[in-house]
Amino acid sequence: MAQKVVSYVRLMTALPSTVVDRIVESWARTLKAEAESIYEKLTSRIPDAKRFQEVLVGASSQGFLPYINPAFISRSGKGERVIKSGQIANLKRSFERYRKKLGWIFESVDGIPAKRYKELVDLKKDDFRAGLASRTIAFTGTKIEGLGPASIAVLWLVKDLTVEGKLRPGDDMKGGPFLITLREDVPNLKATLQSRLGQAGANIVKADYAEPVMQAENDHTNRIVQKFVDPALNIVSFATGGASHVDYLLSEATQLFLEIKITVTT
Repeated sequence: MAQKVVSYVRLMTALPSTVVDRIVESWARTLKAEAESIYEKLTSRIPDAKRFQEVLVGASSQGFLPYINPAFISRSGKGERVIKSGQIANLKRSFERYRKKLGWIFESVDGIPAKRYKELVDLKKDDFRAGLASRTIAFTGTKIEGLGPASIAVLWLVKDLTVEGKLRPGDDMKGGPFLITLREDVPNLKATLQSRLGQAGANIVKADYAEPVMQAENDHTNRIVQKFVDPALNIVSFATGGASHVDYLLSEATQLFLEIKITVTT
């Protein structure tokens, strides 16, 4: 039987620098604006030495204590009971260090509430900016910044009537969007694939585009997509690099794309 490509789209994954800057600034503004609330939540969760012991010290002690042999005697002559008591006492004292450091970071300086904390947020902007490419937000997008490639791909595969208007400069399409599943399965497909494509993209970037990782992520994605396909549509099975596929691929210029190709038998 003959085969025909009925739908194709290739989506850029790189975030424009203007979008990156807006996301970073929005992230920093939010953290700084919520400084007092963050401090209150931290202090209310661990308000005193007792709670500190329950949340941190207790867990640490319980993980440490079973490893001490009851018959063990240290070089200084300390037995099991003394060693355990000393460990717990040291951990309890660390609450005061924790409390003072937390208070120092969120302290008002020069009339500015939580000045040191806010300065730390600003210092972390470059780290956050550098890490954006490996976060799912780079692939899913946001309501403010617009849809990312993963979100657009999901709309493409359910033939959303608005999707063509959401394509960006650098995207390429032929044939238009295509509904690959039954109407009643659309909500489940959208939820499942949105999460999968976002995580797959992030994993590929974190692995520095390593071919085995890209192959494994694409294989996983195509297996999921295939489970939703309506058999009555005669779509060639989705597979990495196949006649029908939903693949992340790397161009010769080392630009990552998300490509959808749908082929049917006629």
